Amino acid sequence: MEALTQMILDWLQMAGDNPLMLAGLLALATFATEDGALVAGSLLVGADMASPALIISALAVGILVGDVGLYGLGWSARENTFIRKRLPVKKSRPLRRWLKEREISVLFFSRFTPGTRLITYVTFGFLKLSLARFTIVMSVAAILWVSAMVLFVSEIQQAFSGLGTGTAVGIAFASAVFFIILVPRVIKRVQGHTSIDEAELENGNG
Repeated sequence: MEALTQMILDWLQMAGDNPLMLAGLLALATFATEDGALVAGSLLVGADMASPALIISALAVGILVGDVGLYGLGWSARENTFIRKRLPVKKSRPLRRWLKEREISVLFFSRFTPGTRLITYVTFGFLKLSLARFTIVMSVAAILWVSAMVLFVSEIQQAFSGLGTGTAVGIAFASAVFFIILVPRVIKRVQGHTSIDEAELENGNG
């Protein structure tokens, strides 16, 4: 644990020397691991090595670009002749009407619901729902999500700073991993089991 904490501290020190480069790297890092970038950004703020506004902006922009990219993937799939011939596009019209009536709520809550983002964003693009509305809703959702996590984890880190820098970073890191990575995975697994149980119940009643 001490070796990991020291490695984190060294990385934080190196990254804090160039705020703008750090912001760019964090934004790019969200494409590879959104959760990991969020954890790193939170620790930077907690160590007073970067301003909350800079980190939150960088992470939110990176996440938004990734979300729009998934929307674009769905849009491109709709324009692909090979895919169009093999998917029941006409049968998707009822789904499009249903989503259009609930567009904002579905998009907003997908940001906070594990396991729904990929399919939701690609589907919105495939059905050619409003890109402008998609971008606005996902911008607000990303800012809220990132702000809550960054400020929460950084507050934990600063609250335990009296125990020493290494201990504070270690506690904040553990808290970040728990709330940003582990809790969503547990929720996703529980949701998966619930869906399976409901399906089995319906089959049994049938």
